[in-house]
Amino acid sequence: MNLNTHILFAVSLGMVLTHHVELAVLIGIGAALPDLDREYVFTTRKLFSKFQLHRALLHNVFFVAGLYLINPWLALGAACHIGLDLLTSPTDRGVEPFFPLTRLVTGVYLTLEGEVVNRRGLSWYLEDPVTLVQETADPGLRESGVVPWLRVYGPFRNSRLMDWGVFYSSLVFVALYTQVRLDYGFLGWLLRFLGNAFLGHPLIVGGLVLFYLTGEVWRRKLQFSGSHRREVLASILVSVASLSIGIVSVRMGGVVDWSLVGMVSLALLIGMSIAYVHVRLRNGRVVL
Repeated sequence: MNLNTHILFAVSLGMVLTHHVELAVLIGIGAALPDLDREYVFTTRKLFSKFQLHRALLHNVFFVAGLYLINPWLALGAACHIGLDLLTSPTDRGVEPFFPLTRLVTGVYLTLEGEVVNRRGLSWYLEDPVTLVQETADPGLRESGVVPWLRVYGPFRNSRLMDWGVFYSSLVFVALYTQVRLDYGFLGWLLRFLGNAFLGHPLIVGGLVLFYLTGEVWRRKLQFSGSHRREVLASILVSVASLSIGIVSVRMGGVVDWSLVGMVSLALLIGMSIAYVHVRLRNGRVVL
């Protein structure tokens, strides 16, 4: 989805959950962070296409967990971003929520023709190719003909109706919520929000603006001619440095419950290990 949709949706959710402009700003900033894995200046289109890092490198639970250790509100915003992107279609890259672990799995359980592949180790179950669905689905679930996207949202191929719908709905909600619930109304809230964002977190917001502005200029125009590559690279590096310093500066060490983090980590490790053994003993193989 569009970056502005991610940010505004997270801000509206932040206002409902916290009722504080300052925290809503942090949640909105967090929603802008996952798209820093876009295919901008560090690689060519061909090289980036090979590794497919967008919707993977920073769109995963490990990135959110790392943000949580720095600032839980940033993590909440990033989680909102990833949650919306989970609704998009494979054509739009979807999301790899468990990257980089998912890259360790290379085999498939079924071919495109629906034939079982006998191999050891973890395997993928291919997603939604028509031939595979027709060959393997229950009779009552097989498609009778050509059908539109019904189960996922594919903004890459359609008019982005849902994308803009979420954006404008979030905007209207924020306007109504702040006008009705806050003494200073929507305009007062907007001034406080912008002031807190640009004056309270100048390094983060400035870094984000510089990164995306430079990246979009490179992606849409300069990369085809190859001109100004050094200047663009320098701008990206400055933006990343600014972001890094700014994010560290909002670290909330006293908020993180390290004993809870340890218990959750241990529970996940033991639970997933038991689940793997359980599935392997029951089915003889593990298909993701």
